[in-house]
Amino acid sequence: MNEVKIKCPCCETEYLPGEIFLPKYFLGQPTDIEKDYSGKILSYAGVEQNLNEEYICDKCGKKFIVKANINYDVTIDRNKDLSEPYSSNKYGDRLELEEE
Repeated sequence: MNEVKIKCPCCETEYLPGEIFLPKYFLGQPTDIEKDYSGKILSYAGVEQNLNEEYICDKCGKKFIVKANINYDVTIDRNKDLSEPYSSNKYGDRLELEEE
């Protein structure tokens, strides 16, 4: 498992993000999202994303602050992208027809 662990800076007790962050606030809950013609978000309502959290350690009782840094890797799924021509060699003995 490649899980992220958060450690208390005083006693190094380990926590999982789900123990400290509340999902509703960590990801936010946007509603009434307004976008322009190109897809750019203009405004939204709802719960904003909050990547900062305070927590009191269960072991030593010291308060610490956690700031999350989230990265998203976005790629095109070439197996499901039908905007480009695709051919399969599953049946190599058959003819290929072009569609217009």
